[in-house]
Amino acid sequence: MKALLHRNAHIFIALIPVLIYNMSYCLFEINGASSLTVKTMIVEAIRGHDVSPFSTLAEYKSRIIWLSSSLLSITAYLVALTWSVFIIRRCCHRIHLIKLVALGLPVMTLTLLQISSADAESAMYNNIFDTTYQSLKVSVLITESLLHKIFIIISTINVLAAVIPVFILIAICSTISLPIEAGVPKPECFIKRMKYLNQGIMIGSTVLLFGIIHMNAWMQWPTSMFDAEAEVNKAAINAFAAISQYWGISFTLLLVCLYVSAAIYWQAQTRAALIAMQTDIDIPAWLEDNGFTVSWQKHALQLAAMLTPFIAGSFSITGRELLL
Repeated sequence: MKALLHRNAHIFIALIPVLIYNMSYCLFEINGASSLTVKTMIVEAIRGHDVSPFSTLAEYKSRIIWLSSSLLSITAYLVALTWSVFIIRRCCHRIHLIKLVALGLPVMTLTLLQISSADAESAMYNNIFDTTYQSLKVSVLITESLLHKIFIIISTINVLAAVIPVFILIAICSTISLPIEAGVPKPECFIKRMKYLNQGIMIGSTVLLFGIIHMNAWMQWPTSMFDAEAEVNKAAINAFAAISQYWGISFTLLLVCLYVSAAIYWQAQTRAALIAMQTDIDIPAWLEDNGFTVSWQKHALQLAAMLTPFIAGSFSITGRELLL
């Protein structure tokens, strides 16, 4: 049993962020009924609002901000996909890849099914997608042709958001899969894998950071379409800011748990390999010098990157205040 856990530790570590995301999703979904009420309230406020020069310009500004955040997100997803494929090819032997795909494919499939089958009973569907989409649909400021283009862009981003994180997760976990080599791997192999692990956390943090920025820009777009001084407008801004903060906390927790567990496991494997080599290396000093010691000081850059989704989600970013 111990040997089985040892050989498949990277698979069990991959389950950690999956479980955290599912827990976050389930907790958020208890807001299903309230999310429908919020959506109805905002859509009706926009439906009955007269067009003015101020609302026209404010909506245009919010649209440009959302398009900018879309550009950031799509670029980050494509870069992350390229990196993930490269790392998987460098680090993942066939037996490891089969195991990781057996985990990643169901996760990816279930996420896509969740997106395609979401309806008004879902808090995520109402708050994070449909409130804005229905607001754009009823607004006289958005033409039918423009709405169609917006739907294509947001659907593309939603699909990428469901697929690319799975590739990143597989790539990160492949960096801590034990190399299949004759004898004990060389110390340089463990150093290179640790470097790839740190890269993966930076890539994942960037993707989730841009995801939060895009979520903010998308959700708060409707607040530019009616009176900025109205009580419903202020309440909507605060509600959407709270949603962004919730998912910022979730994403940061997901990243921290994944990185800490992966780094501790890889440190243990590296230490065991050095002991098996029976060299004259001062193992504790070597581990510290090469970044294998799990400490806040040694991993300050990774920690700062992992905190960015939380920091981004903690600010109320509106179409009137966001600067990109």
